[in-house]
Amino acid sequence: MKRTAVLIFLSLSTISTLFAQTSIEEEYDLLTEHWLEASDVLKTYDGLGLLCNDAKFRNNTLEILSLIHHYDSVLLDLMKDPTVELEISSHEYRKTMKELQQFEAEYGVKSFVSFLKESCLSRRDLERNKEELQKASGMYSYDGQRLVLETKLGKFLKHIDKKVVSIDKHIHHIHPDQVKEVKLLSENHPN
Repeated sequence: MKRTAVLIFLSLSTISTLFAQTSIEEEYDLLTEHWLEASDVLKTYDGLGLLCNDAKFRNNTLEILSLIHHYDSVLLDLMKDPTVELEISSHEYRKTMKELQQFEAEYGVKSFVSFLKESCLSRRDLERNKEELQKASGMYSYDGQRLVLETKLGKFLKHIDKKVVSIDKHIHHIHPDQVKEVKLLSENHPN
């Protein structure tokens, strides 16, 4: 578990240097990959514990999600720009707009932080009452409550994963770098 977190942290440390030579499509691909790695860790009870107790892992995870939302907003602005002619079907346009708006509204950084705060508090309560809960049976036992928490966490993260991957596919259909010159976020940060 810690090894996975260290690998994610090390790979995140190289993001800014890699971004300097890439397009939005490549940056979003990289962010998607990093998000899916972090999400896989978070879907477990131990991964949640890592997020709750390790500020570096928590900050890196939030940074990934913030960057993803930044590029979603860039794409949304590009699609709303009446001077831009996109070479996609009206069906693809509507589908992309719907997914971007839904992702921004339902799975923003604030809702993610709020959900994880609630999950961390639940985890803390479980650990505090571990001895008592181990005497219970079924879903009221310690293991049962862990499973319930992991299931809720996995379900929430699965929705985010699906949206991130879907938006990544939309970005590859639109090719935003070919439509309009967009200043990459990484160009604002010197190496």
